Amino acid sequence: MAEKKPNIVVIDDSAASISLYRRSTESLNVELNVFQTPADSLEYLASNPADLIFTGIIMRGTDGWSILKKMRKWDHHKDTTTIVVTSKNYAQDRTMAEQLGVREFLVKPLRSQEIREIICKYTGAEVEQT
Repeated sequence: MAEKKPNIVVIDDSAASISLYRRSTESLNVELNVFQTPADSLEYLASNPADLIFTGIIMRGTDGWSILKKMRKWDHHKDTTTIVVTSKNYAQDRTMAEQLGVREFLVKPLRSQEIREIICKYTGAEVEQT
């Protein structure tokens, strides 16, 4: 039986960022679920566990903090490994991230190698053999 692929969720309203995540994970044996709207991500996360979540903070509609606060109330996401990715490096955001159990706080721009390393670090994902 095939081993279950880690479920990676990306919540980011930037098309360029989403493209970077897609390219970065092409060689990894993971399932990538990408959401450009916070509402769509919450609908998915309400009934689907994730192994790792990357979320932006500043998005149209709902911000990343609201997503995390709601998600942390659900049993299946109380301890989900979460990475915050933002263009702003403010102390109050780092404090909020810590309070919400965020594992890493990354400031854009990200690099493909950095994304792959984080995914492998937290999920044990491996590069697919061809």
